[in-house]
Amino acid sequence: MERSRPSFDEAQIDDEIPHGSETLTDLASRVLFGNSLDQKLKLTRLKSITYDTPQRPGPLQGVLPGRPADLQFASGSDPRPSFPRTPAMIHEESRGVLLHFFANHELLAAELMALALLKFPDAPRAFREGLANTLREEQLHTRWYVNRMNQCGVTFGQYPLNRFFWDAVSTMDCPLDYVSRLSLTFEQANLDYARYFAGVLDEAGDKTSASILNRIYRDEISHVGYGLHWFRQWKDPEDSDWEALKKRLVFPLSASRAKGNRTPFNTEARSEAGFGDDYIQELALFERSKGRTPNIYYFNPEAENRIARHPAPFHPNKRIRSVIEDLEIVSAFLARRDDVVLLRKPPSSKHQARLAWAGIPLPEMECLTEDGHIGSTSLLPERKINQLCPWSRSPELPRLFSPLKNRPSETSPWKESDRDLFSKACQVEALEEWMGPAFRVASGDELEAAAMKLNAEGWEQLLIKRPYSTAGGGMKRLSLSEAAAYRGVSMSDEITTEGGLLLEPAHNRVLDFSVQYLVESDKIRQIGIIEQIIAPSGQYHGSLSFPKFCSGMEPELARFVMEQALPAYQPDSPFPVALLNWAQRFGFEGPLGVDAYLYRHPNGELLHRIACEINPRFTMGRVALDLRRHIAPGHGVKLEILKAEDLAKNPQPPNLQDGKISAGSLVLNEIHPRSRFAAQITVAKQQSFL
Repeated sequence: MERSRPSFDEAQIDDEIPHGSETLTDLASRVLFGNSLDQKLKLTRLKSITYDTPQRPGPLQGVLPGRPADLQFASGSDPRPSFPRTPAMIHEESRGVLLHFFANHELLAAELMALALLKFPDAPRAFREGLANTLREEQLHTRWYVNRMNQCGVTFGQYPLNRFFWDAVSTMDCPLDYVSRLSLTFEQANLDYARYFAGVLDEAGDKTSASILNRIYRDEISHVGYGLHWFRQWKDPEDSDWEALKKRLVFPLSASRAKGNRTPFNTEARSEAGFGDDYIQELALFERSKGRTPNIYYFNPEAENRIARHPAPFHPNKRIRSVIEDLEIVSAFLARRDDVVLLRKPPSSKHQARLAWAGIPLPEMECLTEDGHIGSTSLLPERKINQLCPWSRSPELPRLFSPLKNRPSETSPWKESDRDLFSKACQVEALEEWMGPAFRVASGDELEAAAMKLNAEGWEQLLIKRPYSTAGGGMKRLSLSEAAAYRGVSMSDEITTEGGLLLEPAHNRVLDFSVQYLVESDKIRQIGIIEQIIAPSGQYHGSLSFPKFCSGMEPELARFVMEQALPAYQPDSPFPVALLNWAQRFGFEGPLGVDAYLYRHPNGELLHRIACEINPRFTMGRVALDLRRHIAPGHGVKLEILKAEDLAKNPQPPNLQDGKISAGSLVLNEIHPRSRFAAQITVAKQQSFL
């Protein structure tokens, strides 16, 4: 049998409670503990309320609001409807479901306001009068929503009712907690939701529902302004509004809940409520998880240098320090909005705003101390962490992550066996079928002998490289005569510690590319393939990522890539299977990039080297792939690592198409007078324009 509900409308507003028959305590108790909806939503003229002498309330910790049986809070196992998507708003029932969500929030707000009136009887009378007025408006909002959803064929209580608002706010210990959590967090977020969904419903043709949300929107501006007034009365005067709110909100609340989820950020309403420009900009840029357990990202591109020296201490030279300082922001482009990235120096609000304007919002940023530790005031040690996602495994990471009490225990950011995992010489020996020919050499005599073997196979130019190096560093070309000059020469202690050198042919490369994988326990998943921009010296300069890997290639090259090269990287092909087995021997899981290339033999034949290097870590190629989330469909992106001094003086600014970059260039890191390196993306529809 269908449940009946009272139909609330604006004609039923006044005189439901006789004049002068209710004190403020009576009103709050009725709204909080009433067991029927009509009892909770009865209105009284505020001028007729008796402001009784404040009395200490009974125990209110852990109290739950009174509710009829069909409006009780849902349990964790109750199935809940999905939040209706915008296209579904043309259907009346979907609009009813939307209003059901909103009605629950308004009823919770009224109950929490009643709780605040009972909890804080000694608060200033002006605060309590304003709170009573706000409570009355929340009763009206609930009436409007219930009446309208009934007209849409949805009954209040038909769907499970979430209790998150209650749990987050009801533990408040003082009026400052109340205005911080409800007025400046949940009600502030409604500045975004109410205006946005008023527009959605209006566009769907539901003028009545749109009118309700528009009226509620105006009320919410005054509610937030009321809370802001008292927040400023009680906060530390030394703190700005922004800093004070961040300090006041306790996990799981954060300032990220003070704005709508996937709705436009309403600057105008916040300004009207009384917030300053600095606060509004800080909030617009701020990100913190609203429920999903975050991953923690950290940029440590010097990892292989550390591994090479381990267990001896490593002191980065000036160039490596510049790479770390200038480019650490790239880890943020691997993360999602509700993840956390650890930074030595976060970018300025101005630069964050520049990226956000270009459709690249940053995740939550945690500033490390000057000596590279997680700060003593950080919330991270107490938060549950999903995954640790450093750029690379490295010996210094256990110290960095040690304060995180709730980090995952099944994986380690460093194990002693990782030394061989990162050694290019060990990689070649384990995967020689796909990476050879290459020789590990530990003396000048071994170098000459290996060079003669390669020369006998037709290779005149050779390449010698260090086992631990990144971005093409530590490489040198040799001829046979130059290799012979090392006869009788001993390797330095540093090279001997690294396990010698690696000698291989210096091929005539015609196409460099990178295959990005993700290793997950017992499987390997291909993430994507991108073209690499490699200098003749072997140094990495950038990556090109297009929807189709073969875009713009010459027909002969494209045919060879499609028919012979790419099939080698399918997860069930022999090479990825061997790669997975190799990774499992080290207990490795995570991102893995394979550098490869096509080259021409001296006889002119086009050949394929399936793997020249394996990077069991994040790479710039993976960054280029992940940046595609912010690029307009059908367009490509070029990521370049440039000298800061080589940046164009007047680059073409990015153009946006539906919030994604469709043309132009954007410098991803903030450039300072001391910056040496710049990470720049350029977007175009055709590769020839890049």
